[in-house]
Amino acid sequence: MGIRETLNQNPSITTGATIGVILLALGFIVYQIVGVGDGVSAVTEMYYTTDDGKTYFADDVNKVSPFDHNGQEAVRAYVFSCDNKSTQFVAYLERMTPEAKKKLEESRAKAADPSAPGGPGGPGGMEMEFLMMEGMEVKKPGDANWFKRSSPEAQIAFQVTCPDGKNENLMIVLPND
Repeated sequence: MGIRETLNQNPSITTGATIGVILLALGFIVYQIVGVGDGVSAVTEMYYTTDDGKTYFADDVNKVSPFDHNGQEAVRAYVFSCDNKSTQFVAYLERMTPEAKKKLEESRAKAADPSAPGGPGGPGGMEMEFLMMEGMEVKKPGDANWFKRSSPEAQIAFQVTCPDGKNENLMIVLPND
């Protein structure tokens, strides 16, 4: 049975997983932008990989993936742990489509240039939401196909489980932790 059939046969699970993923993504974005009080700074680095998640490295959170890293294409890697960071694993990978990357880079250039037509300004809320949902692609390490973040197939990538198949003590790992 294919992914689409499984998702169609379990609409409540699909809806719940989708809502959970969206809330997780929004929370993560807010965490990146605002940071946490009490002296803890905002996230300045994220993990990236050039080898489909086998290894990963930390780099500037503002890099738009894919990007060139030592002659190889690097994409964002979401790293998790189930044992308080003793062992870590890449749960899924993320990149922007070429069109979305170009649009985001143009918006960033406009935001940085006060003499740009229309004045300075980056992507607005709706535009950023569109870029995040329609311009992002995700996949599990080892999978051949990338899926738009908004597609039903992408929801499978967001269903992170520990290597033992459970979700106990599952936590995202950030370079600044």
